[in-house]
Amino acid sequence: MLKAVSRDTLTRQAADTLKRFILTEDLASGTKLPSERELSETLAVSRNIVREALSGLAAEGIVIKQAGSGTFVSEFDRDGVQASLPLTVGQGNPTAKDLREARAALEIGAVGLIVQRITEAEIEELLEILELYEQKHGEGKSTIKEDIDFHLALLKATKNEVIIEMSPLVVDVFRQIIAEDASAIRHNPERIMAEHRRIVKALQARDVVATRLAMHDHFRLQDFPV
Repeated sequence: MLKAVSRDTLTRQAADTLKRFILTEDLASGTKLPSERELSETLAVSRNIVREALSGLAAEGIVIKQAGSGTFVSEFDRDGVQASLPLTVGQGNPTAKDLREARAALEIGAVGLIVQRITEAEIEELLEILELYEQKHGEGKSTIKEDIDFHLALLKATKNEVIIEMSPLVVDVFRQIIAEDASAIRHNPERIMAEHRRIVKALQARDVVATRLAMHDHFRLQDFPV
């Protein structure tokens, strides 16, 4: 039901996001980038897309790929790369704000179904995702995959096939936010873990109002009706 993003567009977005990340974090020459697997999870794209994006950066001289060792930041013209980056990501596509609002409308609107239909096994699955989230955060690893998995599991709990088919919107939101703001790669895991636990607690109590408020606060969209 959602229009697929082309492979070329995803590769370009991933490459631009990595450039922004290197510049925003002021990564010095010789700094090792995360593995392809971790970048894949963080950017919400396949490893093949990450591989293509890194190859493009290597061709531009921004990174150096060393077989068996990983990918490292190279010496390059930072001002030139900064100037070459587009001011907006994916022109003609929805903005990150548009996607966040649509996602909030989808998930908050589905709260009644989630509370009514979620099973104890599915609540346990949410808790397991939270435990893995906490573990990976403690190990200094990206937790964006677990963040995405948590929200996909919520939508799956509706048992509504149309809503489930719309769940890729969640992935699009994460991808677009990171593409527009590379600093989002280093988001606030402690806050997100606490807010996810509040959502699960409300679901365990089968409390529609508390769940809706917990999700509304989690999305942090001002002037968005509960």
